[in-house]
Amino acid sequence: MKTKTLLSLLFCGLCFSCQAPQKDQPVAESTNTNKNMTNAELREKINLALDDMKAKAIEMGIEGVATASVLNQGESVDWIGEMRVVGKALDTEGGYNLVAVAWSKNGEVIATGADSGNPDHKPMTGELNYAGGAYDEYQGFKMAFSFSGATSEDDLVVAKHGIQCLKGYIANQPEADTTAVFKPLAKPLTKDQFIQINIIVKDIRRAAKAWAALLGVPEPEIWTNHLKSNDEYPYTYRGQADKPCDLQMCVIEMGNWVIELHQIDENPSTFREFLNKHGQGVHHLGFEVGDARDEVIKELKALGFDTDRTIGIYPGSSWTIVDTEDVLGVNLNIKPKR
Repeated sequence: MKTKTLLSLLFCGLCFSCQAPQKDQPVAESTNTNKNMTNAELREKINLALDDMKAKAIEMGIEGVATASVLNQGESVDWIGEMRVVGKALDTEGGYNLVAVAWSKNGEVIATGADSGNPDHKPMTGELNYAGGAYDEYQGFKMAFSFSGATSEDDLVVAKHGIQCLKGYIANQPEADTTAVFKPLAKPLTKDQFIQINIIVKDIRRAAKAWAALLGVPEPEIWTNHLKSNDEYPYTYRGQADKPCDLQMCVIEMGNWVIELHQIDENPSTFREFLNKHGQGVHHLGFEVGDARDEVIKELKALGFDTDRTIGIYPGSSWTIVDTEDVLGVNLNIKPKR
């Protein structure tokens, strides 16, 4: 895809669509029924519904954990489970492990075939009897969706939203209604601030040669960047400091922006996390926002995005990887200067 097209898609709208029908509209019968849907196909649809749940939580201004468990009685009679973290997995101030609470709600929903938190239900060992888990059945699928992190009422809204969206994905029935993810920022990102496409590769020398041949430019110099804290700025990954890693990198100049290739070592990092999850691909888009960096990060955090994925450093400044890949399809790198 050409860069101009990529940027147009990124900036024109910045929205996320739920493919589910409205609640007051019946869902049409799906041509892909439970009898012939594989676990892999179902898991893909569950992940789409969880992305919608995350977008809904961001729209509502809440953080927490979304979980989904769906019984596929077609391929292997398996419960397929997936999870999303919206902003935080732990409420350290309140003392709650939101991951454990969310899955506990799923467990109760699966056991009872009803929404969680029923006062007439005597909790089994492992259940917490918290509201915020939702149950439904559709086309032979049994669905248990939960959210944990907000009020019981808001948790249930997000959970039911996920179920409604999954019904739409199962039915292959798109819905025009969209859920806005981004409210207008006080300091919105602009095309002029775009400076970088970052690509994670397994073999940087091979990739550098290929890019140079493709673009008809000299082969770029490759160097090693040792990411670690210094006396001025801390380097952190997922909120944890002092986890250094070595990053082989090179840069191909493209006028006002660059293609940046990274090859990462085996140590924990945002780049290793991406490679393990996705394989090679675009890790982030970089934006140089100057003095507005802290304000942009604050606003993105308020929208529910994890701004602690990585805080990196370079001489005299730092950069922040914002975990937006579930919504934008790519992470953001917000930096004050190149």
